[in-house]
Amino acid sequence: MNLERKNIYLAATGAIAFCLAALLFLLSGAKTAMIGTMTILVFAIAYRYPRHGLWLFLIYMPFAGTISYAFGSIYRAVGGYVSFTPNYAIFHLAKDIFYVPALVALIVSSQGLAKLRKTAQPVVIAALLLLATCLLTLFFVNLPQQLSGATSGKPVLMGIMGLKILIGYVPLLICSYYLIRDRTDLKFLLRLQAIIILVCCSLCLIQYFLLANGICAGSSDLPAPAATRVSLQARCFVGGSLVYNPAKKLISLPGTFVAPWQWAWFLISGSFLAFGAFFSESTLVWRIIHLITIALILIAAIISGQTTATILVPIIFLILLLVTESNKSKLALKLGIALILIVLIANNFGVFGSALDSAIARWNYTPPQSFIAEQFRWITKHGVEILGQGLGRAASAARRLGKITLIETFYPRLLYEIGWLGTLLFLTMVSLVTVWGFKAYSVLQRPDLRKLGICLWIFIILISFNTYYYPLLVDPVAIYYWFFAGVLLKLPELEKPS
Repeated sequence: MNLERKNIYLAATGAIAFCLAALLFLLSGAKTAMIGTMTILVFAIAYRYPRHGLWLFLIYMPFAGTISYAFGSIYRAVGGYVSFTPNYAIFHLAKDIFYVPALVALIVSSQGLAKLRKTAQPVVIAALLLLATCLLTLFFVNLPQQLSGATSGKPVLMGIMGLKILIGYVPLLICSYYLIRDRTDLKFLLRLQAIIILVCCSLCLIQYFLLANGICAGSSDLPAPAATRVSLQARCFVGGSLVYNPAKKLISLPGTFVAPWQWAWFLISGSFLAFGAFFSESTLVWRIIHLITIALILIAAIISGQTTATILVPIIFLILLLVTESNKSKLALKLGIALILIVLIANNFGVFGSALDSAIARWNYTPPQSFIAEQFRWITKHGVEILGQGLGRAASAARRLGKITLIETFYPRLLYEIGWLGTLLFLTMVSLVTVWGFKAYSVLQRPDLRKLGICLWIFIILISFNTYYYPLLVDPVAIYYWFFAGVLLKLPELEKPS
């Protein structure tokens, strides 16, 4: 884009933003006008500078929940429950104003796609076949439901929402493949993620301190059912819904995210990224920073009270330590350090006790293996259609558009929404991502890239075939999985001399 075209682009963007601001100000007031103007400007910047748009997308995403709920006008308490205003949807989709225009710019310019097609063509084909199947479900299941009026709500809009949730972030494969041009970009990415994790975990520790010292009220005095379940009424400092009721041994913190389960999977994802970044780092200062990041992730996983993170994060660190360290003496030293950390935590059980008690109580109340088996029995009993019951029919984000069925495990949910055909294609796609990810890792020769590669590949395996909860359909895993799968596929190219 030469200088004249650039000036025209900026002038047109400014004119559109001004006209939209004036219109929205007359129709809805100053706040709506400001939001509309900012949206237009961010769209224009992210489209013109897709790299900047993608970096901002990665930075904004972990703080989206905190920013959204900082505006109290998007929800209000109604007894022991919470209701949302129409502005909630705007804030929920705000992060995509960085991602969507950047993606459109890449598709229009064809940057990244051609190389990725050569690197992992079967993955691209599988993704396109899954998209085609989802569109079949949308047109032959959701649309007839809308036209017949047999079901209440707006099935087509539910389908569009479900389609966005299911495959909306798959193109991040293309984005990350384009964004990471060389090892300098890779180093910047990993250092950026370390800073983000450090900030998020530090904010979570402050959140825990405020609750533990009574500065935030917590859940104990809230009306039922908010006193014993996560609720926005107990919101403290950052993030969204939480429960903190030490008398009932209930603690579940959201960190900077909208809900505790998203925070748990942020910590799980961060475990792989922080560990891989430590081994790929060349400078002592940043290696120390990555070590601090790993320690904060472990502490946050324990105090947050999320059973999944409390159990998985230490196991992940142990597995990654075993697969990345070939020197037996160093391995023994690192295992010794890990043991000392465990002893220190045990000695401070009074600090972490309520969180650990909460995790144990949750495990005993609903053992994950029994819960998953029950969900599969339920979906089998009700029958599985070839194209499913309709996109979005099990998505909590679509609950305002019609009646949904809450299914809390991943593959039963896919079977319900898109049937056995769509589920098989989805399994095929993530299996191909896993296989091609391993191929990318296996050809690496540089020790730093190879250790990073194995960390990312194990992350891909965990998420690809995990059916407990549905992290691949919500932030942050829905973003990190596809983004870092693209990074993993790009590693062999980064190893080549410039």
